[in-house]
Amino acid sequence: MKKTSDQVEEVRIILDTILGLSQTINDLVGENISMFVEYPSTNEDEKWRAERLGSELLALATATINTTEKAQNQVELVANELLKGGEK
Repeated sequence: MKKTSDQVEEVRIILDTILGLSQTINDLVGENISMFVEYPSTNEDEKWRAERLGSELLALATATINTTEKAQNQVELVANELLKGGEK
């Protein structure tokens, strides 16, 4: 069985990976949002759907970043409490 500190470190690594991937997605969509906003089509429905997709991808990436950061903070709090000697 792994030690608690090893398990906490594994969770930190996983959360860092998720955060990095989310930030990359956010950057890629943000840098290329014009592809969604200025979708080359005469069909207004397609243009609207492309713009909506870009907005939703940015919102999803941002929500993932925020949630991952909250999880990281929670892991740090729990890890610190464990290092102090357990729950009170």
